[in-house]
Amino acid sequence: MVGLVLSGGGAKGIAHVGVIRELEKKGIRPDVIVGTSAGALVGGMYAAGLTPDQLEEVVMSADWDYLMNDEIHRENLLIGQGDKNKTSVISLPLDGFKPAMVNGLFQGQNLLTFFEIVLRKYNKPMDFDDLVIPFRCVATNLETGEAKIFENGKLADAMRASMSIPSVYAPYEIDDELYIDGGLVNNLPTDIAKELGAEIIIGVDVGAVLYKKEEINSILQILDQSSSFYNARVSKKNAKLCDIYIRPDIEGLSALSFGDIESIINRGVNAYKEVEDKVDSVFNKYELTPIVSIDTLNNRTIRIQSINYVLDSYRTIKRRAALNLMKGKMDIETPCVITEDEFKHKINRLYGSRFFKKISTSFNEVDSGYVIEIKVEEKVDDDFNIGIRYDTYFGINLKIGANFRNKLIYGSLLEMNIVAGQAPQLKLRYTTDRGSDYGIGTSFQFDNFFAHSYQDHNEEYRYNYNRIFWDVFVHRYFENNYRAIFGVEAAGYGIHNTQSFADFQGFSNNYGKVFAAIIQDSWDRNDFPTRGNRIKGRTDLIVDERGDLSVTAWLKGTKVIDINTRWKVITSGFLGFGSYGINNTLLEYRIGGLNQSRIQWYSPMPGLLYLEEGAANTWQLSVAPRWEFIDNNFITYKFAVSALDPDFVLLFLDVRKIYGGMSLEYSYNSMFGPLSISGDYSFTSNDFGAFMSLGYWF
Repeated sequence: MVGLVLSGGGAKGIAHVGVIRELEKKGIRPDVIVGTSAGALVGGMYAAGLTPDQLEEVVMSADWDYLMNDEIHRENLLIGQGDKNKTSVISLPLDGFKPAMVNGLFQGQNLLTFFEIVLRKYNKPMDFDDLVIPFRCVATNLETGEAKIFENGKLADAMRASMSIPSVYAPYEIDDELYIDGGLVNNLPTDIAKELGAEIIIGVDVGAVLYKKEEINSILQILDQSSSFYNARVSKKNAKLCDIYIRPDIEGLSALSFGDIESIINRGVNAYKEVEDKVDSVFNKYELTPIVSIDTLNNRTIRIQSINYVLDSYRTIKRRAALNLMKGKMDIETPCVITEDEFKHKINRLYGSRFFKKISTSFNEVDSGYVIEIKVEEKVDDDFNIGIRYDTYFGINLKIGANFRNKLIYGSLLEMNIVAGQAPQLKLRYTTDRGSDYGIGTSFQFDNFFAHSYQDHNEEYRYNYNRIFWDVFVHRYFENNYRAIFGVEAAGYGIHNTQSFADFQGFSNNYGKVFAAIIQDSWDRNDFPTRGNRIKGRTDLIVDERGDLSVTAWLKGTKVIDINTRWKVITSGFLGFGSYGINNTLLEYRIGGLNQSRIQWYSPMPGLLYLEEGAANTWQLSVAPRWEFIDNNFITYKFAVSALDPDFVLLFLDVRKIYGGMSLEYSYNSMFGPLSISGDYSFTSNDFGAFMSLGYWF
């Protein structure tokens, strides 16, 4: 009886795949597998019937950065909610109205979903002796500190518990017990293989070793060393139980070194070759032949017969709302056939609602495919966040915000943001998420910032721009990338002079609006996107305080063209229409500057000062090649043309109203938000300008 023991070691555990491949080439397939942490990951998949080729395919194709944290793909976050666009440097969960501590950086939902889908044939309560190869894995009971040897249950649960790295992943709960990484108590569990009756033990050890004295030079290393003494002794003792001990070269690798999977696999291959003579001496007498693997893994599609949603933990009053939310997010009409990636995407979308702390999936095989059970654990994910930003136009501003979920209506989000600084702002927004059904919402916003009037490309007056609005709307999401909105709005605008000696006195107006909007946003990230489109259009029927009617309609879009890994081209267009009589700063389309604007129908334009020109009608086109010359460092050249005219027809005929400009920008994607330093040039006036900003836009 041959036992294969695979140690923990994070990304280093991928080397196990290389060892398994070489063992099968020699004709060796274990009779039992025991793993810890990363060894449980590879060992569990191998025990479930994945061949070495399939193991390699799975680990090579996996997005490990995504799997090892709780990342929610941006496309799975709702348009119109703050989570879609990062605005904060610091975010903390709230317990009531007080910031709270977390029990791990990540819940490990993406990793759990990955296990459940890949191992769906065995993702149900079962005896692990009934797997293709009998299997055991080790976790640590957080309450008692004792080793837990999983020999039955859901395979994905056992593997996830074994990989609960303390402080990185939240402890994993199974049958009312909390578990963390098994590497804390037994990282090379050869003793368990021995107890199971293994007569020949092959141990693959990728665990870290204790630091030497000269290597200990930080408090983190001292803490790491202090917590490793016990496990180091256990691993050293268990290594002596190996008939064949394989130690891949892990120099230069950390637990999170998922950058070059092929290289790590090859380290396992090389480690096997170093002990091949020992393998031959143990196994030659058995006259083994290379194993020809049989593909026991289902193809990469899932045939779904039906889906059951489990909501037992919810009060009756919540059940219908929670069920509608889950069905709307999953958006699967059964029976159907979908790919593994599509199903993972839908689970990620459900998790992205932020209403659930855990989503577990069970697959019950029937003749026509699978009956799937999706069970959720509720989590009211309130949070407190802080953002800070500086730019050469709006100055320094500090944002303090909070998000509250499930207040008044199930599936709702209340967002509250206050900006203090040189451009203060107050923003409140309440929206409901009902999946693909219609929801309701309301928002209130106040903006105040300095602006200028200009004469011959020179600043003439400085004034305060004030804007306040309140709206009520109904909206509907199509997938998560599309949103339609219909509503009414009451708005007030004011421009007030800040220079007592100036002739310009300012003015203010109040308006009522009926509006409709459509938004599409498929960018993969808000800052420096590498693919996707962003389109927004809106039309307003406006009545002013005198009872006069006017109409505005505008459409803007940006497309990211993926040339290659380093080069992208960002193309943008804007078209704005305003009915006759719109001739003031409050409603007309303004262009100019390199900064973003808080007013959606105001557009940046290189070569012009901030909001320098405006008219009732406009169009604008730009193209901007972007080069990522070093990771997270970008050079962007932008060329833009724009036209303005009170008459929509003349907008396309009168070339005298066309402006042209270009800009060159260096950007760095920093931990505090994007850093940008740019200069621009006007083809119209031959003037130069400059701009700098640091931080997320809010």
